[in-house]
Amino acid sequence: MQSTEIAKGDKRSANLFVLNMVVIYLLWKLFAYFVKHNTGAAHEAWIKVIYFLGTVYASVTSAILNAFGENTVQIGIRVFFPDYNKEIRVEDHCLAIPATVIFVGSILTFTGRWQNKLWFIPMGIALIILINLTRLVALCYTFVHFERPFYEVNHSFIYVVITYCLIFLLIVWWMRRFSGLNSK
Repeated sequence: MQSTEIAKGDKRSANLFVLNMVVIYLLWKLFAYFVKHNTGAAHEAWIKVIYFLGTVYASVTSAILNAFGENTVQIGIRVFFPDYNKEIRVEDHCLAIPATVIFVGSILTFTGRWQNKLWFIPMGIALIILINLTRLVALCYTFVHFERPFYEVNHSFIYVVITYCLIFLLIVWWMRRFSGLNSK
């Protein structure tokens, strides 16, 4: 009888997790749609935030590539490879904003002590930034040194799956360690 209760608790936790992810993602998409399709100050502010973050990511990505022997120049949101006359742009979908929103929203909505949330959320955001920088460096390297189809598969699928799996593991870690969902 006890194993049935545990299985029901696990199923409830899994359902809560999936529902939580879907609701947070839909709210994010709704917010992004209205900000992108608004012609007012919110839209302008959003464009500036995206460009600023893209510039920061491009700058750090270029510096890391240069540290590993690549010749790159960062120009705004672009990482330019003069030796190959190629450039790659760090656009809004490269900034891991939806992943960060899902992570933060998940931790905020799950149970757990606020003292733990106050250190876990910044740590998670730092890890997401590190994961995303690693992804951007790998994508830039792949873009310059491999054929276009290999780059496209990595850009559109492989690196995205790896990134979201790592974020998923962070959320699962929270659920198991800090949320109290598995304490029954």
